[in-house]
Amino acid sequence: MKLTERLMTIAEMVKKCDVIADIGTDHGYIPIYCITNNMAKSAIACDINQGPLDIAKENISKYGLDDRITLRLSDGVSKLKKAEADVIVIAGMGGLLINHILEEGKDIIDSSVRLILQPMLAQKEVRKYLYENGYDIISERLAKEGQKLYNIIEAKKSGSEVTYSEFDIVVGKRLYEEKDELFDLYTEMRMNTLRKIIKGISGSKDKEGLDEYIKELEFFESIYNNS
Repeated sequence: MKLTERLMTIAEMVKKCDVIADIGTDHGYIPIYCITNNMAKSAIACDINQGPLDIAKENISKYGLDDRITLRLSDGVSKLKKAEADVIVIAGMGGLLINHILEEGKDIIDSSVRLILQPMLAQKEVRKYLYENGYDIISERLAKEGQKLYNIIEAKKSGSEVTYSEFDIVVGKRLYEEKDELFDLYTEMRMNTLRKIIKGISGSKDKEGLDEYIKELEFFESIYNNS
């Protein structure tokens, strides 16, 4: 199975595990790939809608994996049991929705679970939620498809209090430290986006959020000027 760059990066970050749970599985590509490439022994594919699960079932059957991938109609992680999966993937949805799923699943997701998160929007809000709720961000990578860049975050519950800075939330501490090969492009794209937002707000009567965006831009400009 050939995956898109976004899905391939997510799969690579899964690494090895016993059971992977894919939340919002859509066509079931991540579980199928992980099983067929011996990255997981079994998988649970969850989706809130029956339609995607029906498509996933067809794909799973095509690869002869009906006995290794379980399908569940589930709102977030609600149909998972505690410690049932050691890796949970939540990808391809908004960051605020991801935060909601994590909040609702607090009793299910413990320190034995590794999270692979790919928010389409609100990446900094996801980082903030993770830090505020005792998660350690282990790694963060980027994937490029067409003109878009996607952030993929690996996190796990920490046994101690997690300290973080505003920089860690806005830019991504691990992303900055690991210097992903797409990081320079990411920095340029964020600067361009933030400058457009600031210009738009500056020209309007409502200046709400302006100072915050200016601060974000300063973080990225500092990185760019010192690279």
